[in-house]
Amino acid sequence: MGRVAIIGAGVSGLVSAKVLQQDGFAVTVFDKDEGVGGVWAASRAYPGLRTNNPAPTYAFSDFPHFDDTDEFPTAAQLRAYFATYIERFGLGPHLRLGTEVVSVAREEGTFGLRVTLRDGTSERFDRVVVANGVLSVPNMPGLPGAEHFAGTIRHSSEITDGSALRGRRVVVVGAGKSAMDMACLAGREAAACTLVFRRPYWMLPRYFGRRRVDAQVFNRLTETLTFPAYHRASRGEVALRCIGAPLLRAFRRLQCRVVARAAGMPGDMVPEFPIHAGIYHQGIGADIYQALREGRVTTRRDGIASFRDKHTLQLDSGETLETDIVVCATGWQQRLDFLDAPLQEAVLPDGRFRLYRHILPPAEPRLGFVGYASSGNTPLSSELAAHWLSEYFLGGLRLPERVAMEREIDRVLAWSARVFPEQPAGHFIGGYIAHYADELLRDLGLPTRRASGRLAELLRPLTADRYNGLGVERFAAR
Repeated sequence: MGRVAIIGAGVSGLVSAKVLQQDGFAVTVFDKDEGVGGVWAASRAYPGLRTNNPAPTYAFSDFPHFDDTDEFPTAAQLRAYFATYIERFGLGPHLRLGTEVVSVAREEGTFGLRVTLRDGTSERFDRVVVANGVLSVPNMPGLPGAEHFAGTIRHSSEITDGSALRGRRVVVVGAGKSAMDMACLAGREAAACTLVFRRPYWMLPRYFGRRRVDAQVFNRLTETLTFPAYHRASRGEVALRCIGAPLLRAFRRLQCRVVARAAGMPGDMVPEFPIHAGIYHQGIGADIYQALREGRVTTRRDGIASFRDKHTLQLDSGETLETDIVVCATGWQQRLDFLDAPLQEAVLPDGRFRLYRHILPPAEPRLGFVGYASSGNTPLSSELAAHWLSEYFLGGLRLPERVAMEREIDRVLAWSARVFPEQPAGHFIGGYIAHYADELLRDLGLPTRRASGRLAELLRPLTADRYNGLGVERFAAR
């Protein structure tokens, strides 16, 4: 079958290794971290980090969580889950942790790619899967006057121990889920905590009354009602959206009121835009609002102008904050510095990912990407992508000609720019999990309906166990 290098040992890398190995490929997984898990690794996980998703919607299809796992698993519980997954599917001998890939290049005269490591050694592989995730490089804003600041400036991923904040005056910058979590941590540990943000984002509660969020939100019906039309919506869906446009607008207004009330959002933390907008920064968990009510955290809806002196931060409004540590929960950049120039040009010619189905660069058939359809259910979208890519590597997937794939990519990028303007690189599908799953399954010639009846298909939460056995189904279809 050939040798496949997988770059990254997080969720996407591990499930890719398992699928490809079961399909007969010889896999090697590289990760520069000493542990597995990607964003969940001990070296990156801040205290109190939990999944946005309930456990059933953050799992692999053939490997449920342990019975004693929290409903919303902690980072430590996920690391234990990954360790058992590795043992169960015999992935351990194929992991090369603490090993950084610095270059991937075409090897002239062969149908292969050469992978070069930090220690200077290199190996030839028939194919390479990039699964390093879209949260790979901390995004640190340039803060004017930082050279005058006597305190500490850190990215949220660097705060792996609450003692770093203990007894100090903390300013947390940002309004996404990691900013909210970091402010809650500082509210427990610090002498004072101020959350500074330009605009708030929607944070869904974990429960709507007695109903857990996945029962309320993670299903086909809510996906269709909440979001604009998918880039390849069916004619029936398009017609229903046109006929029912006033009802959809009313539903979304009601949805915003219900979420704000259920989460206990104070008025100045309620976003001015509907829930589907700004989804990249959205999270699940309303702990921050409790911290605000208890006075453990204060907020400033403002921008940062500069540092005034050793301990003073000035905001755009002119207000000043005394602080000892600034925590930037300001997201991540995605860089592919390890791809050589010709491969960079094939994948990112204009700063946007040119990937068919968010997986395959038409200009380089030996290279695949898993986890670049970043979604609200990364384990599921990554597992489906791994099956799609493995089937392609096996030669069992018929795809359009390159020109047609390029036209499709142009169309999807144009749609993405309209729906996700804050993600211009085009590697995000957000809440379109069912639509994306259907697209990949149709390519594979497999049924998209995975529940026992039409109503269950529409209303049942989209958990990974619906897709258990895809490898067997693919073999039968082939």
